[in-house]
Amino acid sequence: MWSSAKRTARRPVASRIALYGALLVVVAAFVVFLPRKPAPVFDTAWSEIDYAANEDVQRLQALVRIDTTPDTGREIDAARHLAGILEDAGLPVEIEEHPGAKANLWAILEGTTEEALVLHNHLDVDPIRRPRDWLAPPFEGRVDPPWIIGRGVFDMKSVTVAQLGAVLAAKERMDETGWRPERSLIFLATSSEETGSDPGTRHILANRPDLTRRFWAVLTEGGVLEAPWAGEVKYWGTSFAQKQFLEVTATSPSAERLEQLRASLLRELRTAPPTALVPEVRAFAAAYGPSRHHPDYRAALAEPERVLSEPELFERLPDLLKALFRNEAHPFAVEKSPSGGYGLRIVLHVLPGLDADAAAAELLPGRLLDGIEIGLHQRRGAARGSPLDHPAYVRLRESLLRHTGVEPARVGPYLLTRYANDARFFRRHGIAAYGFTPFMLLSVDTMTVAGPNEKIALPAFVEGVELYRQVVLDLLDAARGPHRRSGQERVVDPVHLRTVHLRGGTGPAPGSRGAAG
Repeated sequence: MWSSAKRTARRPVASRIALYGALLVVVAAFVVFLPRKPAPVFDTAWSEIDYAANEDVQRLQALVRIDTTPDTGREIDAARHLAGILEDAGLPVEIEEHPGAKANLWAILEGTTEEALVLHNHLDVDPIRRPRDWLAPPFEGRVDPPWIIGRGVFDMKSVTVAQLGAVLAAKERMDETGWRPERSLIFLATSSEETGSDPGTRHILANRPDLTRRFWAVLTEGGVLEAPWAGEVKYWGTSFAQKQFLEVTATSPSAERLEQLRASLLRELRTAPPTALVPEVRAFAAAYGPSRHHPDYRAALAEPERVLSEPELFERLPDLLKALFRNEAHPFAVEKSPSGGYGLRIVLHVLPGLDADAAAAELLPGRLLDGIEIGLHQRRGAARGSPLDHPAYVRLRESLLRHTGVEPARVGPYLLTRYANDARFFRRHGIAAYGFTPFMLLSVDTMTVAGPNEKIALPAFVEGVELYRQVVLDLLDAARGPHRRSGQERVVDPVHLRTVHLRGGTGPAPGSRGAAG
């Protein structure tokens, strides 16, 4: 399988530096002619560093070498591997094993209160869909400066290693100085995020109240860092909200009929007008808009009300920005059903706070469904985003600014429009959850996620692991705020995205701590 890759001689470091240097010179020459924009300074110091000897890189390699893909992988092996590291540091660990070698793991570093900051990651990774297109075996964890290559190095074993390092740093500080953080720290690794999280986060939230009642705030995946070149941040976003996602299955004896439905949905998606302006989008637009260079994008985000009233402005936006203002139906490929007939998977994307059932009726109108049976799966996710005045978010942003020196206007909240992660389940249970990335990566690195040759830049990884340690240590001593769950329903102020506590009520409402995931 790897014969073609093995026949390809590895480029010597010197020639590789020359190649990258030539590419960077071209970019630099282009940048020189941009008005009032200094040329970037490109650092090739990575070529002198032995990354294979770095402890964090070794931890990432070891984790990548454990196959945790959905069908053939063994999450339990990864859980035991992580447990060994944590136990060696003196932390008690609990592993919860599920059929099919699935597993959840958690370890708790006790602070002065039970209230805990949770560092959440998932053990599983995307499947290997095109193995022959890999230049290195997917589970080798090859260090090939300036990258490390392997399935899961980006999504999300790099973050797992950063979180592991943060827990170990906090434990080491406690052991050496006697310091105890105000809040406890929980390392939580869960199962099956790539396939719905049923035995993972959703199971934990539904069945382990002894653990989840302690959750003060959760840091997980989902952060976004936009960098036009190394060393310059365009926008460093911490995700606080995402759309609601509804899984739909359309079935019919006729593949042709489903193809007609698919074509109709794609046509309507191309021409769909804006639906609404919700508070989460307003908050995101205010922070994100100034970082846009295109005048239409800046105008739309600076005055988002115009998007609803000026169709021509909406039409000039790219699809990702259009998605901020409308509900959408995204059909996949028509497939033959094992039980007979054909099926079409459709995912409905509904803006935060809107009625998901009403949106489903509008996105799948009866006029399109003659001869088709629709099965609407359980809605999985939160109706609202996490508050932006929560002490965890406020302190995270402050810490990021202090340790990186990035301009304050370039660090803020992010709303995920076409990507879902387990933060939605925590939010549905009334737990503040934020997606944070510590890695200053170029966009090219993100393009390999879920595909062949998934990679992450080693300089960004090593620096990001250290940044994560610093941020978590800051968060452990975050000033106590009003965001404590005590059986009250928690909702989001629709104007300022602040937490409001409502007393009374007869039971859990959607988005409250007691709601089903």
